[in-house]
Amino acid sequence: MEKLRADKIAGWINGRIMGNGAAVVEKVSTDTRTLTEGSLFVAIRGEKFDGHSFIGEALRKGARIVISEEEYPVNGDEAVIVVEDTVKALGDLARNYIRSFDITVIGITGSVGKTTTKEMIAQVLSTQYNVHKSMGNFNNHIGLPLSVLNLDRSHSVAVFEMGMSALGEIDYLSRIIQPDIGIITNIGISHIEKLGSRQNIMRAKLEIINGMKENGVLILNGDDELLSGLEGLLPMPVVFYGINENCDVKGYGIVSMGEKGVRFTVNIRNRDVDIFLPVPGIHNVSDALAAIACAVELGITDENIQKGLIRYSSEKMRLNIMEYGNVKVINDTYNAAPSSVMAALSVLREISGERRSIAVLGDMLELGEYACEAHKSVGVRVAHENICYLVAIGELARDYVTGATEAGMDKSRTVHFSDPEKAVDFLKELIKPDDVILFKGSRGMQLDRIIERIFEPAKDN
Repeated sequence: MEKLRADKIAGWINGRIMGNGAAVVEKVSTDTRTLTEGSLFVAIRGEKFDGHSFIGEALRKGARIVISEEEYPVNGDEAVIVVEDTVKALGDLARNYIRSFDITVIGITGSVGKTTTKEMIAQVLSTQYNVHKSMGNFNNHIGLPLSVLNLDRSHSVAVFEMGMSALGEIDYLSRIIQPDIGIITNIGISHIEKLGSRQNIMRAKLEIINGMKENGVLILNGDDELLSGLEGLLPMPVVFYGINENCDVKGYGIVSMGEKGVRFTVNIRNRDVDIFLPVPGIHNVSDALAAIACAVELGITDENIQKGLIRYSSEKMRLNIMEYGNVKVINDTYNAAPSSVMAALSVLREISGERRSIAVLGDMLELGEYACEAHKSVGVRVAHENICYLVAIGELARDYVTGATEAGMDKSRTVHFSDPEKAVDFLKELIKPDDVILFKGSRGMQLDRIIERIFEPAKDN
């Protein structure tokens, strides 16, 4: 973060200063546990904690400026900026801060693949630019502004991920970052419980347009039947990527190399370019094509596109492959939607080969009335991928078993547990040397704890 004075901040967020208007900060924090000296502390009211209760602690730890909804006494070196809504103030601060930069901004949204696409884009663009990217999955009304405020003058490109669970949220986030390039990875059924239909989800994702610059370019997944249907209907240039014939950036010749990764070819600027992705899973090709489409817009050379994608490696708990003795574990416990679970099952099949394969699948959450159908369809995929064992965990997960057995999987190779803890002893008995095991479920299912319970003691020995 570049240094900012209290009076400048107050002007940007329409706040009232108490204390020293010349106080300066060069960091921002909403958490006193990680706050360091010289920081701006934003007191946010959450479901469990109220940041206003920690203003005194923040000042003792060296915060120079506090944004608060309440007045608070300060000494001569400090400032409190009083506003009506600190969350809105954080967004206003980020919006005005990013406007002070001459920088290319890329915004990414979609039902699945946002973080992977962001990471691939950052890797490819970093071959020619100094790239800033949003931290982890800091993609909501608090996380995205915090990521924006980590920009500094050394950066020439910024890549931000935008998440949502309701209409209006992408509109808000897009107006903060004002993308030059907007990307929508797909329209799935995550959050359909709140939005009611895929069409409403698409409407929510398309809110990215509302904040884009006038000369902005939209990059869409041409393999998604809803997004591909938008051709010629949007008020800006659109680039489609995918494996379908009509895509502007088209991948073909896709070959899985199992655990080593995936190879494919893409035509870039009328030249066929061979790409190697060092991560397993054919589904990653789609995110790589999005990164390539973005790279072409920013003039990245073919050679640097190849180099950037070779450098990509998946984040922790996103298809993280680990060895525990002779047992291979695919830890993909970060999140789950039907498309991402099916992709993970394909990876399990690709990696296991002739070895025994076990799918440990937890509930997929926030699917509303589509939950039963979605879980059954995943169960069908388990059967079709010839996975050896299915261990379903959670109340919704019963439908994995139903779908799998209805599709022909031997019922004796399926088992259901209502919660993760009850599955631990069974899995300890089931797992044998040379097995390959996938753990996949919504983050709330905490399947990563099962991995720790089963394997960590053995790893320490």
